Amino acid sequence: MVVAMLSWAMYSALLRKKKFELSQISLLQPIISAGLILLVPAYLIEMSLGYRLNIHLPFILTLSYVVLFPGLASFFFWIKGISIIGSNRSGIFLHLMPIFSTIMAILIFKEKFMNFHLFGAAFIISGIFLSSRKEKNG
Repeated sequence: MVVAMLSWAMYSALLRKKKFELSQISLLQPIISAGLILLVPAYLIEMSLGYRLNIHLPFILTLSYVVLFPGLASFFFWIKGISIIGSNRSGIFLHLMPIFSTIMAILIFKEKFMNFHLFGAAFIISGIFLSSRKEKNG
């Protein structure tokens, strides 16, 4: 997880500094290829342990959703956001993921809304607000 966080931070910082002559899809190709290379050994281990992939409609629908929205659309929006506001300012908005995850869990899985959800969301939103304010030089 630490390696993933460091690589994501480096990717985001370098994305802003380096002006690529490639399209966003071409820029994603090395990331997708690295993910494939890193996941193949785990897949082969699972196959050797007897776990088989059953391709059926729910699997295809779930895979399509994961590829299209979190896999591709999120990268496009992230790249666009960094190009608009920069990597330093865009990084703080990653902290909104727990809020959106909580909202989705409540809507989709009928998760019960608790006080700690409210407190956590308040802390996250106030942290984003405080860190994105412009300082006034007096």
